[in-house]
Amino acid sequence: MNAIITPLAPTNVPAQAGMPQALNINEASKACGLSPSVLRIWELRYGWPSPRRRANGYRAYTAHQVQELKRVAQLVKTGTSISQLIVDGLPRFPTDGVAPQPPRGLPKTKALSRSRDLRIKETQDAVIEALDTRNAPAAQERVQRAVWTLRPADEPAAALVPVLVGVVEARVNGRPFVEEASLLSSVRTRTQQILRMMKQSPTALQVVAVGDDASHVAAQLVALILNQRCQIAAYAPVKPVSGPWIAVGDGEVSTTGATAHISVLGGENQLAIAELLDATKLLPWSKTKH
Repeated sequence: MNAIITPLAPTNVPAQAGMPQALNINEASKACGLSPSVLRIWELRYGWPSPRRRANGYRAYTAHQVQELKRVAQLVKTGTSISQLIVDGLPRFPTDGVAPQPPRGLPKTKALSRSRDLRIKETQDAVIEALDTRNAPAAQERVQRAVWTLRPADEPAAALVPVLVGVVEARVNGRPFVEEASLLSSVRTRTQQILRMMKQSPTALQVVAVGDDASHVAAQLVALILNQRCQIAAYAPVKPVSGPWIAVGDGEVSTTGATAHISVLGGENQLAIAELLDATKLLPWSKTKH
């Protein structure tokens, strides 16, 4: 197969004098039209692009890399798979391993734990099936139906968390939902409605969003789940000046000092949001040392 992408020069070397200033991941994301999560997962799976790292560990994308990302983004939007572009299009080297193929569907969403309560499980199954078949309207309809068929305490596990996980996983896989904004809005709206029913406290554990719009939705949902688990918590759009706080999301914001780091799908040193749903397990920050 003919190469689709021209060979790239090594990008893990220091910037040379006279080169344009490098962009951080959020700036590169806006410039090329791909989310930061997509940029991270491509780098993890395929080793491309490979931005250099600043002294603080943050990624730094060159102008050339951003242009290549723009070109790839356009090809992906027109239907070319990212695996075909990167695995088949980029030059291969003897030291390269076999790149893993991107998963089809939403395996992480489908693997979410199901409730033993048949009413909750029925909603979970319906929501996840709708997302896996990319039927976003059906998933939203199940979120709305859960409002009058389930208790508020059951809605996160039944519908809200599955929808959020499905949206983020689809984005990470390079196949975001066309209705992504609407799906996130449905989760955010219902989460806020339930949170307003709960008592607020000035000493609440602050749940801070560190990332894009999905991270802010996730932070509000984490605050809801914690309150339902009798941990007084409140959503905070920015890091507090003092007091305990939890970071939620995958943004390029320092999480130093955070009690814990949670993300939608989980990861290295990160707790997945779905793990908070198991009330039989102690919250990591509440465990006592003996």
